[in-house]
Amino acid sequence: MATTPPIPSSTPPPVGSRAPLWAVLTLTFLGSVGTGIVTTGISFIATQGLDYSKRMNLLLTLALGGSYIAGALLAGRIVRRFTKRHAWLGTRGALALVLVLITLVCQLPLLAARFAPGWTELSFWVLVLVFSPATGLMWPIVESYLSGGRSGKRLRRAIGRFNIVWSGALVAAYWFMAPLLKEHPMLILSILGSLHLVMVVVLRVFPSDPANHIDEDHEHAPESYKPLLRTFRILLIASYVVMSVLSPLLPVVEEKLGIPVPWWTPIASSWLIARVLLFGFFERWHGWHGRWWTPWTGMGLLLLGFATCMLAPSFPNVGMTMLVSGLAIMGIGIAMTYCGALYYALAVESAEIDAGGKHEAFIGLGYTLGPACGLLGLVLAPDDPEHFRLWVIGITSVVVLGAGVLAVRNARA
Repeated sequence: MATTPPIPSSTPPPVGSRAPLWAVLTLTFLGSVGTGIVTTGISFIATQGLDYSKRMNLLLTLALGGSYIAGALLAGRIVRRFTKRHAWLGTRGALALVLVLITLVCQLPLLAARFAPGWTELSFWVLVLVFSPATGLMWPIVESYLSGGRSGKRLRRAIGRFNIVWSGALVAAYWFMAPLLKEHPMLILSILGSLHLVMVVVLRVFPSDPANHIDEDHEHAPESYKPLLRTFRILLIASYVVMSVLSPLLPVVEEKLGIPVPWWTPIASSWLIARVLLFGFFERWHGWHGRWWTPWTGMGLLLLGFATCMLAPSFPNVGMTMLVSGLAIMGIGIAMTYCGALYYALAVESAEIDAGGKHEAFIGLGYTLGPACGLLGLVLAPDDPEHFRLWVIGITSVVVLGAGVLAVRNARA
């Protein structure tokens, strides 16, 4: 039975204490709503609000991925420099400033649309190029608070719940977008920005800095976890390549299938729902820890689900069924690779912000390579939608299989 979380105190806990799990998960849910809307749902907003084509959506997600890498890789360095100069604010203060910045930049497209329509597109790009690196900085900090002071069973339980919460938040975000998408797409961005102010309030119960990873019940990670971590990181890139090449094309696929605009994001949430269910299963069942079948199964499901989604418009009679099924299969594959990559990263590399930064940077690399595959397919088949989809499937499969070859070589080593 769920217990009621303690009432937040106005006096912050001492430095180095473990952040309350309920507070970390609350922060995670709120942040994931915004991250999900921008990183995986931005193409729906751009299609409706700016009338973007698949080429522009691919360029937008390419910029999003590249800037995300920068924020994630620099997270540890930025936070260390900030806390050195402003020790009284600590890591919590750095995160609060990032959240305020995100809140402000999310208001720009709505303000431009209402008061300076000619600046709407520019404000939209400013949002993406600021929001993306800012979240690339935010999530490694959140992950360091998640794993700080936790190890062994406590860490496994925390990571399992973390995965369920953030992935569930994305499902909620997609359904929240649905009634506003057709008439008020920019309002969606403004509302999600306001959620980050609520996150600042939640930060009051966080310690000034994350606790150390090692505590009295620390369990040393088995040696087999290191090659598993390297393997999962390679496949994590592949999974986000698949996700990020499909996300900007989903509005086109759904429009081709005749799906009404208010149902675009609910249908697209099929893969998010499947991911939540797999996260929930893995949180309860730990038999996948240390097992090599998980990464290979995840990779196979990724390719199968992606190809099914992209081919759906070619079979209009069963296209809707193919799309939903493909999204669900893909969601399970993505969940497998993400669970493994995050668990082994935090188990092997401790609670340092750099560990979470590396994890998020690999995600950013996938975000970047995915739309690049789509753009290459567009170059090879600019005027033939059928051939374009086949080219995208082929190019993406080559990238994923290439990642698989690297992973196999790593596993043998």
